[in-house]
Amino acid sequence: MVVTNTLKHTDMEDLLPVFNEAFSDYDIPISMTAEAFASHLESLSYSKDDSVGLFEKRRLVGFLLIGRRGSVAYDAGTGIIPSYRGRGLSHTLIDAAAAHLAARGCTTFVLEVLDTNTKAKNLYQSHGFAIRRNLLCFSAKQDELVGQSDLLLEPHEDGYRVPSCYESSYQNNDQSVAEGLYTCSDIVEKGTRKGVAWYHHTRGSIAQINIEPQYRDENFMKEAIISCARACTTQTVRILNVDEADTVVINALQAAGFTKFTTQSEMVLILEEQKQ
Repeated sequence: MVVTNTLKHTDMEDLLPVFNEAFSDYDIPISMTAEAFASHLESLSYSKDDSVGLFEKRRLVGFLLIGRRGSVAYDAGTGIIPSYRGRGLSHTLIDAAAAHLAARGCTTFVLEVLDTNTKAKNLYQSHGFAIRRNLLCFSAKQDELVGQSDLLLEPHEDGYRVPSCYESSYQNNDQSVAEGLYTCSDIVEKGTRKGVAWYHHTRGSIAQINIEPQYRDENFMKEAIISCARACTTQTVRILNVDEADTVVINALQAAGFTKFTTQSEMVLILEEQKQ
């Protein structure tokens, strides 16, 4: 019999192989090393006490991993190993997680789901999740970038802040990139600071590029993107979860040679307070 319980007593080394097995046949398969998995969860403020697993005779067969910041819970990964699918356990897992999070004081449950995964999208909607916005994901190979950039990426100057025009997704927000050891650099043109960027050299990931409003146009954004991409040491560079309303970034990415490889829906469930 499969039962639900928290992951309070489940160690990373026991969780990782189940995680990799559960995501091995997804539209975009995922397989992580122990180091990458630990770093991924740390950057999302993973809470094993808030996370829920599916167990059969103490064997972990499914999970809903939770990152938590204050009263906001984030789905850091939901999966069930292939041999246990088709039994309605996804419904059990979501119901158990939502009730557990509400009892622990969470008021908002956020997740992202690939738009190609219509089954999962419909599943979450059937449990009360609503689509808040659409997010686009892009990638480009270093040798296929279009154009050059004269912009400099200089060490970030404390106190220099440039607000984002669009809210960052949970995994790209300030706390996530800081905990994920992203580099923060100021974008400088001819001695003038005009924006701030967060990127990860060795992962080939650009999380944020925030440009001051008076300079924020497609040409300047394109140069900033190229500068960040060139700072990465990977052959391929990705920028995930761009708000579909942000046409400046989208047009600049396409002009720089980036291609959209998938889209996601950001979904939200407002939790009702429950007592354990």
